[in-house]
Amino acid sequence: MDINKSTKKGKEMKRRKRGTGYINYDYENTFDKNLEDVEEWRIREALKAGRLKGIYATKTIKAGVHFEIEIYPEYTRRQAKEQGVKKAGKAQRNLNDRNARKRLRRLIECNFTDGDYWITLTYDKEHEPKDEEEALKNMQNYIKRINYRRKKEKIEKARYIYITERGEGKRKRYHHHVLLDGQQSMDIMEKLWKMGKRNNVRRVAADENGLGGLAEYLTKESVRKRRWCASTNLKQPVERKNHKDFSGARVQRIIIGREDIKETVEKKYKNMKYMSTEIRYNDKNKRYYIYVRMRERRKRE
Repeated sequence: MDINKSTKKGKEMKRRKRGTGYINYDYENTFDKNLEDVEEWRIREALKAGRLKGIYATKTIKAGVHFEIEIYPEYTRRQAKEQGVKKAGKAQRNLNDRNARKRLRRLIECNFTDGDYWITLTYDKEHEPKDEEEALKNMQNYIKRINYRRKKEKIEKARYIYITERGEGKRKRYHHHVLLDGQQSMDIMEKLWKMGKRNNVRRVAADENGLGGLAEYLTKESVRKRRWCASTNLKQPVERKNHKDFSGARVQRIIIGREDIKETVEKKYKNMKYMSTEIRYNDKNKRYYIYVRMRERRKRE
């Protein structure tokens, strides 16, 4: 056998194999309409065309007691080109507002709980920063003072997330929201901030949704308009992905109401309790995105 022909054939097979790989695209923004806003005739049209079928990915994200499921179609490069789906670069994904908010919320849910601190730090007139760079430097110095104190007390470095904001209106004063583990006293947390005295240090109290309410409050506006920083010792949410849990046919049954999503996910993820579902639609490619929120069951549930 001709070695050159064999080599060329091998390279061609590798190229073909690469070409059948699924692209990484911004599915969060691709599906831009809520199912409630989609007319029934459009759903029927998609069903007749068989557009709901195909390969669907199921991604699960575990963050603390919270569990999320994202179900969305996958595309090869050729399919993406045919259906107008654009591949997303890493920088673009990181700048996406919806993704940024989810990432921040997951970090909060994964790392903080009852007894930790939610701190709001403000400035007096004497110490008001002239720009964002100075405001961020003030926060870095605050964290350094905390860690210096902890080192003396033989406590591990602080786990934290802080968000720097500039207020609206004429004064537009800077302030900071901080989530911090509760291993030091509230008095120390307040004394180590040297820039103002009208601060608020309180203990976090989880509700029915854990820290979901607090996380939503801290991410209620565009994350891109804020600067948030996190310590490097935070736990990361656990993500898993497969292509077998929810087929195109199963997605179709859910969309038309022949399969109950709550019953389905609680049966599959037995230790989790269903909380909510969001279904979105793309008018161009007639496909759907399903997002489910769950949480760990308590002993009495």
